[in-house]
Amino acid sequence: MGKFVLGIGSALLRDDGIGCHVAHALEEIHLTEVKIIDGGTCPDILQFAEGTDKLIIVDAVKGGGPPGQIYRFNIEDIALEPKPFLSLHDMGLVDNLMLMKLWHSIGETVIIGVEPKEIEWGLELSPELQDKIPQIIDAILAELNNSEGEGKC
Repeated sequence: MGKFVLGIGSALLRDDGIGCHVAHALEEIHLTEVKIIDGGTCPDILQFAEGTDKLIIVDAVKGGGPPGQIYRFNIEDIALEPKPFLSLHDMGLVDNLMLMKLWHSIGETVIIGVEPKEIEWGLELSPELQDKIPQIIDAILAELNNSEGEGKC
């Protein structure tokens, strides 16, 4: 058992890669007892989260807010109300999470979503999202320290 942070997205599509950029920034902190993976766009990456107490997923999310806005929600929020928050990776992520929850042992699952500005070819994040990385990391660290998962962004 343990804690698992999964950054997902395409680092080739600017802000879509926010999860990957955050995963690499978290690696620099050298957290103990936390597994950090840059999952890219691989839908099968969730298999590595089996047996975790807490899974935190970081991804670009279209929630209608300004670029860089940070959202926090659970998989149940997506299942019950699919309209407000839709991952750019859409049902692939949601479907995989639901199946993993049904068939495997995964603890609380929290999604930290970040409103993108630019989804186009390029390797760098927009300045708005680049500036938010410390705040995103703070939100993740708060989640890792909150076993009940009651932290909100």
